[in-house]
Amino acid sequence: MPHSRLRPRHDELRPGAAVVELAFVLPVLIALVFGSIELCQRIYTRQSVVIAAYESCRVATRRTSDTDTVRTACETLLEQQGITGATIQIRDLTHGQNNLNDITTGDEIRVRITANWSENVISRYVVQDQGTFRVDAVMLRE
Repeated sequence: MPHSRLRPRHDELRPGAAVVELAFVLPVLIALVFGSIELCQRIYTRQSVVIAAYESCRVATRRTSDTDTVRTACETLLEQQGITGATIQIRDLTHGQNNLNDITTGDEIRVRITANWSENVISRYVVQDQGTFRVDAVMLRE
């Protein structure tokens, strides 16, 4: 007589254990998946704004650029990346003015972009107001 049949199998003692374990683990897995998606989208959004600020600041360093040219370049870059609701500030830091008139070689130029998280991430449907973030790029005029 085989010795293994005297005791019931381990699976026969726990018929609903897998369902209970799934009930505990599944919400955690779902939270991790959606949290990872949200985090990646925020990183992408911030990096898109950083690129727009940097490239706009590069346009501003050219001798022939004016405030309208830089603003148009920045708006185009933000639109291409799908960033909405951003405010753009172009400032001559050396003279303390919000335009590029009367700017000379070696003056500091700052492009500041402020954007809302809630307009640019998918969790806006869950959490309405998520605050803003700001990106600065500073370069010298050529």
